[in-house]
Amino acid sequence: MKIYSFNNHKKNILIAMSIALFVILWSIILYYHPPNEIVSMMGVRNIYIFIFTMALVGGVSTFTSTAFYTTLITISIGGANALWVAFFTSIGLTLGDVLFYYFGTKCKQCIKGKYGSYVDSLTEKMEQVDDRITMILIFLYSLTPLPSDIIAIALAIAGFPFKKMIVPLLVGNFVLILILVELSRLGYNLI
Repeated sequence: MKIYSFNNHKKNILIAMSIALFVILWSIILYYHPPNEIVSMMGVRNIYIFIFTMALVGGVSTFTSTAFYTTLITISIGGANALWVAFFTSIGLTLGDVLFYYFGTKCKQCIKGKYGSYVDSLTEKMEQVDDRITMILIFLYSLTPLPSDIIAIALAIAGFPFKKMIVPLLVGNFVLILILVELSRLGYNLI
C-alpha cells in the first residue's frame, strides 16, 4: 500500500509565490490608480456585474478567494453602494455554493462505496441535531471568510434539505460582505 504525501513542497511554494505576486501587482495598480478611479473607470453599473462574477468564480476556491476579497475591498473603497455590493456578491457566493451542493448530492453514491461508514456516521449525527440548530450553524459559518463549499458538500452528503440550507447561507454571505465592505471603508478613512 502506497502512502501519498499531501504535502507537495514545490506546489506549496508555487501557490505562495502566485499569491504574493498577485498582492504585489495589485498594490502597484492601486498605487497608480486609487480605488475610486478604478470604480469610475469601470462604471458603477458594471461594477456590480463584475463583483457578482468575481464572487461566483472567486468564492469557489481557497486559492481564488484572495483575489476575490482584494477586489471586493478595492471596489468598496472606490465608492460603490455597500448594500448593492453585498446583495450581488452574496448571490454570486451562494450560487457557487449551490453548485457544490449539487456536486455533493451527485457524488454521494461514489463516496458511500469507500467511505460508507463515515457517511453513515455523519448522516446519523445530522439526524440527531435539530434542523434549526444546523441552520444557525450554517449562518455562523457563512459569517467567516472561509469557503462555504466545504459545508455545502458536507450538507449534501449528509442529506440536509436544500431549502433549509439556502436561506441561512445567503443571509450569512450578505452580512459577511456588508461587514467587510463597511470595515474596509472605515479602515481606509482612518488612513
